Amino acid sequence: MKALILLLVGYLFSNGISPAAENNEKADQSAIASTDTAGRKSYGAIKGAVLDKTTKKPLAGVNIIVESTRRGTTTNQDGAFAISKMGSGKYALTFMHIGYTTKKYDNILVSPGEIVDIHIIEMEEQPILLKEMVVTPGSYSIMGSESTVRQTLTSEDIKIMGWAEDITRAVQRVPGISANDFSAKFNVRGGDVDEVLVLLDGMQIYKPFHQKDFSGGLFSTVDVETIAGLDLLTGGFTAEYGDRMSGVLDMKTKRAKEDKSQTSIGLSLMNARVFSMGSLNRDKGSWLLSARRGYLDIINTLTGNQFKLRPKYYDLLGKVDYKLSHNHSLSAHVFLANDSYKLDERIVEKGNAPNIDYLDTKYGNNYGWLTLDSFFLPQLYARTLLYGGGVTQKRFRNLFDDDPQAHLNSHTVDDDRDFKLLGLKQDWSYEVSKKFFMKLGVDVKRLDATFSYSRNVRNEFVTANQTLTYQLDTLDVQRTQDGHQLGSYLSSRLQIFNPLTLEAGLRYDYSSYTGDKLWSPRVGMVFSLSNATSLRAGWGYYYQSQNIDDLRIEFGESSYDPAELSKHYVLGFEHRFNNGTQLRAEGYLKRISELQDYYVTFANIDEFFPETRDDLIRLIRDKATAKGIELYLKHDTGNKFSWWLSYVLSDATDHVTDLQYTGPLLHRTGTLPRFWEQRHTANLDVNFRPSRKWHFNFAWQYRSGWSYTPFEVKRLARGDGTFAYYHDWGLFNSLHYPAYHRLDVRINRHFYPARGKITAFLHIINAYNHENVNNYDFSILEENADSFRYEIDTETWFSILPFVGVSWDF
Repeated sequence: MKALILLLVGYLFSNGISPAAENNEKADQSAIASTDTAGRKSYGAIKGAVLDKTTKKPLAGVNIIVESTRRGTTTNQDGAFAISKMGSGKYALTFMHIGYTTKKYDNILVSPGEIVDIHIIEMEEQPILLKEMVVTPGSYSIMGSESTVRQTLTSEDIKIMGWAEDITRAVQRVPGISANDFSAKFNVRGGDVDEVLVLLDGMQIYKPFHQKDFSGGLFSTVDVETIAGLDLLTGGFTAEYGDRMSGVLDMKTKRAKEDKSQTSIGLSLMNARVFSMGSLNRDKGSWLLSARRGYLDIINTLTGNQFKLRPKYYDLLGKVDYKLSHNHSLSAHVFLANDSYKLDERIVEKGNAPNIDYLDTKYGNNYGWLTLDSFFLPQLYARTLLYGGGVTQKRFRNLFDDDPQAHLNSHTVDDDRDFKLLGLKQDWSYEVSKKFFMKLGVDVKRLDATFSYSRNVRNEFVTANQTLTYQLDTLDVQRTQDGHQLGSYLSSRLQIFNPLTLEAGLRYDYSSYTGDKLWSPRVGMVFSLSNATSLRAGWGYYYQSQNIDDLRIEFGESSYDPAELSKHYVLGFEHRFNNGTQLRAEGYLKRISELQDYYVTFANIDEFFPETRDDLIRLIRDKATAKGIELYLKHDTGNKFSWWLSYVLSDATDHVTDLQYTGPLLHRTGTLPRFWEQRHTANLDVNFRPSRKWHFNFAWQYRSGWSYTPFEVKRLARGDGTFAYYHDWGLFNSLHYPAYHRLDVRINRHFYPARGKITAFLHIINAYNHENVNNYDFSILEENADSFRYEIDTETWFSILPFVGVSWDF
């Protein structure tokens, strides 16, 4: 646990942020210019009104943004607006409203004490293009700037929220997402953590996390500074997305604006990062470069290797795009992400019992791809990707634990596996008419995997009838596996009549090494009750084949499992009030079948090698169900205060037909809660921006406790007179931990030197220091030949943790 906290401390210190916070205040129509403390008029104001160009009726709820600032407002019921406390200078306003053409008003000159009336702004109605319409529910647009969709989280939200330097941690606060403190991986609507398709500029990224030994990954390999926008799809998504059952994280990188460059540098005790982008050849092209390197290993060496560990990580993303002609552009990407973790710990326990723990793991995730974007006609577009990559994993551990109060344990594990891929992907879209739009695509890839695995385990083990024995286990596997995958789809979107749009698609996926031949029908629809209100629904089959490098040889498996299937039923309602508040409500049902066996231990989450544990359990499941209702409410009009609130009522269960464990445990089968099931979940975020120099964020979260198995502590006598203490497990997964809740506080202070902006921040995790339980264990306090006394140890998620950081953007 100490190692885990040190790693996360380093990561939090590593990434400075740079939200552009400005003073935001909505003035009413009778507002006068503000005065300073001496009574002088130091600020001006801008007011006006917005009308529909055709009907001349007022437009309520129009978003108005002051360009190059974080300031803004919305129009009231009469279409009127006012923005107060405007410093002296020249401004430009942007007016955005769904269903209308975005309009700009430039060169507004504001002087101290003056209220500038720009009078009437007329906006022209422009129905959302069919190809840009969001048809299915469960879609969250994040960080983008499009006026045709309602943004769930802005770029500033992502960067200011708790753990927001990590993009995958930030999206964990979206309704329907669950995760733990230590992991950047997340569950979507009751699904498992490996059921999310991750795309970066169209390229699938496998296992996109650093430090995978800790709960699957401590943080994302993608730097948030590189991302222009992303779509998070949590259910009912269209046929173009395949081979994942629960969700899609589709990220798009930034592109430099004409004749402009941007650079961001972050330094800390633990990490260095740099991000830069600019244009090429008179704006015919652009480039982007991002690099991060953690040097916690160096700090640990300088401090005398107190923690006896050496974690390293780095990632590099480079992109160059160039316009070949008026209709064609080419881009080249390189993405490298590698990390390692080494532990060398030698401790003498009580009674001169040695404890040796040597761990050496390395992970690689490297890709390169070329993308050709082609507009053959204004209505006909194609994107072609030629790609290759490799994912490597090398794990080694040597453990010798001779503590007589614990189970005598020793093992050696050596696990190397490599996965290489080469593929060609092409997507076509064709706008047949204003009411009919089609997409089709194909993805063909060649896969190669090699496995080299060996282990030698010697554990002291307590059997189900509570006798003491020794568990000897050896395994040696050398194997290669090749294969290919084919994915193809056809999807059509039809506006049946003005308020109703339907999308129907069919997907086919083939995997040679598993024998999967899968057809996936999908249907979605949106019914627009008005520009502010819509109903959405989605249904479909979502298959997921086992990855070629995910053969579970460590658990003795020698063949691949058939694809798992999740059937989605989703219904959503969305409304935008005239004051700018957004409301979303969605209900979902997922029926999951063809499930793989599930392996789990009673150990806490930082157990690196579960296959060596004496408490390894195998769950045989034939089906699972996840269902829930999600509510989301957000208010952000560019003023001083903004907030958003979400609540989820959910249920996620497995139907367990058999539980295989030979130790002491009260077995339980039938319908059981999934390990990450949380009945109630609530999130509340509040932002306060009193001026352009300050930004305060308060993020509170609550969830029901996860399930666990209770135990009693017992002991058995060894032949040498010592005792082996063990867990006598009760009814499997029958109790729940106490409810989890915490408050994170973040304070940003912005400085504006001659060039760029410097941001310093203080971030406090779990500000009121609530004890959130993640595991129970025990410690022996006293013992003699006749009796013993023990206490229950409570292992927790993060206690109060303060962090500081600084960055410079120019």
